[in-house]
Amino acid sequence: MGGSARARQRIPVAPLRVRFLAEGLDAIGELMEISRTGVFVQAEEFPRPGAVVALQFWTPAGELVDLRGEVRWNTEGLANADGLRGFGVLMHEPSLKYREFFLWAQAEKEEELEPEEL
Repeated sequence: MGGSARARQRIPVAPLRVRFLAEGLDAIGELMEISRTGVFVQAEEFPRPGAVVALQFWTPAGELVDLRGEVRWNTEGLANADGLRGFGVLMHEPSLKYREFFLWAQAEKEEELEPEEL
């Protein structure tokens, strides 16, 4: 896979509770997908595109991850067959803890895709 395609790779994760703050909105959602540079948060309430957002969640390994980014899109007004509501965030300089979490999730996904050895 090419470098740019790999950078955009989205990895579904087991839902992780995430707190987010943007423009006076302080809410809880679930982290559902991640990439090297962004995340998708499922939530009933969400910020508008262009809003600066702070996110915080605990990894399965017990590490607290703090992120900042910009809301690039949300599901408001989108016809979504699976009924998910939420928003996508482009991160500003992902933290070391987030990068470590992404590499762990990527390895977990690759392990799931490997055929079982006989």
